[in-house]
Amino acid sequence: MSNSTANVEQESNKDHQDVNITTTTTFNKKRCIGLVTSSNIETETKNQGKRTKSSDIVNTSTSDKNDEYISSPYDDGTEETTANVDKKNKSRHESSSPRINNYDEDSLEGKFNENEYSQEEPSSQHTTDSLDLVNVDEEDDGTFQGTPLSEIANICQHPPTLSDMKDIRDNNHTFLIKPFKYDPNSPDREPEPFYENGTYVDEWDQDYVRLPCSQSYITKNGTQRWPIIQGSLTKLQHLSETQMAAMEDIKETIEECAGRKYEFNCLERLLNEIYSGDERGHFMSTVLSNLCSLALNVDKICSRPPPLLRIGSNRTVTMSQKQAASLLACAFFCLFPRRFNQKIGSEYENYPNPNFNTLFHGGRSGGPTWKIEKLKCVFHYFHRITEKMPNGVMTFRRYQLPESCVPKWTESKEPLCEIHITKNKSIEDVTGLLQVDFANKYIGGGVMNEGCVQEEIRFVICPEMLISLLLCEVMKPNECVFLIGCERFSSYRGYSTSFEFRENYIDQTPKDSWGRKLCHVVAMDAIAFYNRATQFKLPQMKRELIKAYTCFRIPAAVTDKKSGVVTGNWGCGAFNGNKQLKAIIQLIAASQAGRPLAYLTFRDQKLVDSFYEVYEYLSNEKATVKDLCAYLQYYADLYKKLPLFDYILQTSVASLHS
Repeated sequence: MSNSTANVEQESNKDHQDVNITTTTTFNKKRCIGLVTSSNIETETKNQGKRTKSSDIVNTSTSDKNDEYISSPYDDGTEETTANVDKKNKSRHESSSPRINNYDEDSLEGKFNENEYSQEEPSSQHTTDSLDLVNVDEEDDGTFQGTPLSEIANICQHPPTLSDMKDIRDNNHTFLIKPFKYDPNSPDREPEPFYENGTYVDEWDQDYVRLPCSQSYITKNGTQRWPIIQGSLTKLQHLSETQMAAMEDIKETIEECAGRKYEFNCLERLLNEIYSGDERGHFMSTVLSNLCSLALNVDKICSRPPPLLRIGSNRTVTMSQKQAASLLACAFFCLFPRRFNQKIGSEYENYPNPNFNTLFHGGRSGGPTWKIEKLKCVFHYFHRITEKMPNGVMTFRRYQLPESCVPKWTESKEPLCEIHITKNKSIEDVTGLLQVDFANKYIGGGVMNEGCVQEEIRFVICPEMLISLLLCEVMKPNECVFLIGCERFSSYRGYSTSFEFRENYIDQTPKDSWGRKLCHVVAMDAIAFYNRATQFKLPQMKRELIKAYTCFRIPAAVTDKKSGVVTGNWGCGAFNGNKQLKAIIQLIAASQAGRPLAYLTFRDQKLVDSFYEVYEYLSNEKATVKDLCAYLQYYADLYKKLPLFDYILQTSVASLHS
């Protein structure tokens, strides 16, 4: 059987350097929905040997222009060995889209410069987003189509059945706390760190987070860096407690601890120009001291380094909110070694940078207003944990769909799931359902830079989610990351460039028996389509379907009632996804998984009405998963002629199989 190959080359100029992006897609002409692997979809991003850290969507540099202290790749004075590089390169998978750090797939500012060989967007497809920033905070009027939200099963009404922590015998699940059982009658009881043999366990290798307290963290001069960090943080803490700390002291402390120079214009603008005198005084004298304490005691609070959630690992880590706070304090002071180095072949080329140096970076202007507002949200979290440390638990879980569990799409007789469609709700406000994070494959997207759309906003109003940047390697097409139990601390208004921190938010979400908020979020990354026409080709549709099913699937061993999934216009902003196509793909995935779907259209009433019209038609036709897949298979040759919804409404299910 013959194969056809389409090559799309994308060139853009970024900071006066050429970034060449070559996308090679190989697919079989057979009309069959199947798992897309690295041999089917390959994308390479090169920038003169250095991994692209910022998108060609927005011409904003996120590099550290003042890195002067050291010239070696790592601030502990070590070079990555050739054996390690070879090992990493051997295990690398090609990705489906280039890294985009500043704006992820929902960004309004996204512009893609298609080359002369790109296929033109057919006139029947929408080429711009219909996001309405003027009415972004419009109150929910309660209107919807389909099943009432109150009738969709959720985990707050039916909490999942959990084994006691002490009974878990999974080598891939790491607990940083002693076995803990939440008692609603004793809500102030705190989880305790789990110590093996009563002492801190040090790990310093590529399978664990390299903590700054490790004895193996050595400067290029051969001395341990932790005593340097301790001395610098202790000095800053004393200045804070005596109300003598200034912005320059924070800057000097971070640079001394990291052994690098950074630019702090965004942080300086917030503290010295935007905060009121009382706000600045409270941060400098109280919050800053607590951050120093949390970082200084990371070895006592965390008991051991958490494992990295690497590609294909199916690993899980459970920790307390206090442990997350300690790790985030370390990130504030930019203490995590090697993470700034993301060159091709380096140890962390496939990881986001969890350190706050890029969040503090603001250029000559001090940073755009929405970046300042993101920083306000994170600092509000630091204020809250200083007032009272939360005592809950959270879990970060990486999951890879086994190939044996990939459905036989063209044979599936699963009926359509229940659906609720509305326009004025936000995903984070629909409690008890699996909430979809429209993620970048590098989790967090542009949260540490200037990105300020769905994923980035969620991560700053729930800053404990930033721990995933510390743990998670880039996601592959059949992988996702679950973030369970992260608390929300801030409310906000606006979106993208209009985003603003609003006020304190009290998260009333109930807890499960482990002490985790019954808030389950899944990071689901979409393909970035530089050529919009590409998404209507079968390999790309297959990839997105596998990704959505990976996120929605519940293992057969779980016998609890299947709760709903709340999602929306996934990948339909700067990633150029087609809303109608993504709606049908997610409907297929949810139906195959047997889970109800709450679909939020982000103020798009036309999509509410048109999607439900299609859903009603398919329901009346008694369509199944295999029928929806057949629609997509035939539509791959027709997408230039008419929109997908029109094609479905004009085509009976019976005619698909005649």
